[in-house]
Amino acid sequence: MVTKYKKPHAINTTSVSLLLLLGLGVYVIACTWPVYALSSRAKGVLLDALPLLYRANLRPEGTASVMIGDLKKSVPQSLRKAGVRDPHLEVIFSRSKEEVSIEAHFVATAFFPVINKTFNFNLSPRAVTDSARIEW
Repeated sequence: MVTKYKKPHAINTTSVSLLLLLGLGVYVIACTWPVYALSSRAKGVLLDALPLLYRANLRPEGTASVMIGDLKKSVPQSLRKAGVRDPHLEVIFSRSKEEVSIEAHFVATAFFPVINKTFNFNLSPRAVTDSARIEW
């Protein structure tokens, strides 16, 4: 005895559901892409400043504090140029014998036009490197 199955139509509830799900995914990605791009640009700025913090960490304390003071002025300016608009931008420099890091805390906004809603994302990109002195 042979079982015969009916061939499904090309357009059915499953294909329509998958198409709607794909459309929703594209919509969410398109609306949140600026937030991801801003976070990526901010991390790039932090990575660009990290070698200066590494060098400051190797210097004596007086020279290091001057270099870090310069970084505390230049990094937020660079982040503003990269597109960070949050007035409460916070840049944290940390250094120890094990590692040096720069972290930025700010809020980015994504607007979803179809539902007319705005969502805030708390971003904190961080750049870290080992601070051990290399002996040749």
